[in-house]
Amino acid sequence: MKKSDKWSAWQPVLIGFIGIAVLFGGFGTWSVTSNIAGAIVASGRIEVERNRQVVQHDSGGTIAEILVNEGDLVNAGDLLLQLDAQQARSELTLIEGQLYELMARRGRLQAQRDGDEIISFPDDLVKVGRLDADAKELMEGQINLFEARRDSVAREIEQLEKQTNQIEDQINGITAQEMSLATQLELIEKQLGSQQQLLDQGLAQAATVLSLQREKARLAGEIGRLVAARAQAEGRITEIEIIGLKLGTSGREEAITQMREIRFRELSLIEQRRALLATIDRLDIRAPVSGIIYELKVTTPRSVIRAAEPLMFLVPQDRPLVIVAQVRPTNVDEISVGQEVNLRLSSLDQRTTPELKGRVILISADSIIDDTTGASFFRAEITLSPGEMERLPEGTQLLPGMPVDAFIKTGDRSPLTYLLKPVTDYFVKSWRES
Repeated sequence: MKKSDKWSAWQPVLIGFIGIAVLFGGFGTWSVTSNIAGAIVASGRIEVERNRQVVQHDSGGTIAEILVNEGDLVNAGDLLLQLDAQQARSELTLIEGQLYELMARRGRLQAQRDGDEIISFPDDLVKVGRLDADAKELMEGQINLFEARRDSVAREIEQLEKQTNQIEDQINGITAQEMSLATQLELIEKQLGSQQQLLDQGLAQAATVLSLQREKARLAGEIGRLVAARAQAEGRITEIEIIGLKLGTSGREEAITQMREIRFRELSLIEQRRALLATIDRLDIRAPVSGIIYELKVTTPRSVIRAAEPLMFLVPQDRPLVIVAQVRPTNVDEISVGQEVNLRLSSLDQRTTPELKGRVILISADSIIDDTTGASFFRAEITLSPGEMERLPEGTQLLPGMPVDAFIKTGDRSPLTYLLKPVTDYFVKSWRES
């Protein structure tokens, strides 16, 4: 009995030692020979590539009309909001009135400069005049002014021509008097010659000869006076001709001078008008991209917005989705572009939603500080592999902002390495501190 009891006590112990040896041997063999794929776990969320699009206005203003609602789908170029354009349009009306007036004046002055019979207004002004009664009235006013000035100049020239004709008649009269006096002088000279011969022969009286000499001198003086009068009259005709020329040249010179001054003012008004039109066009706030309205900030008309204030956001629908993960700085050396990633959509039903495959496409060049927590992280962008979207249950829609757990695969290591790593890291740190 004693021998049997001794054998029965050692048998369980031996079996236990054998079991322990097999367990440790098997575990050791497994921990050395097998490999486990490592992964870095990072939290992230779904974003639209190049993120959401903010809608702003550069100068601000007063909301006149809101044409969209939260969640509306809009296309690029669709009208979203209209700002109050009353002040800008009032300024535009004032500027255009001044500009059209200068354009009408320029047309009149150009016709005046070139001596045209009718005014050729600029084509832009003619087009406006067909629709704008004020512009048409401006052109009619310039036409009336042009015709009035033309008629005034014509009347002045007519008066000058009448004066010229009167003076020419005077010159003709003076010429006739000159011819008459010249004839009388010729006769007096003949008579004086005859009387002088008789006086020399003693047959005539000296008084008669002297009387004829006085008459000759008088006639010569009268002829000289008439010559001077004719020259003076001809001088007056020349003066009248100069006045007539000045009427034309002074009008042209005045037109050229005024056109030069008007042109500078016109160019300035054109630039002001162009700037106002651009301002009015910007008061219509349009969608920069196609997408869904998100976080609409303005909801009531007559609201005042500041310059560059976000009015709403657009979530683009024509851009691919990316997953943005936050990687701890201690793990950033273990990831690289192209690494495979397993993605778990934590907001969806895990029983029906499979893990999706993806790849790292971008790693930020520097760490980023979270404004809320103050923690630093590296931004890793991950894109889904082709065909992964089709694996989702029917009707599943991925929206920007959904949370995602990203498992970024690292190198394969044995289980023993995983078990010993904390110990080796501890000793390495201890030796360095020593």
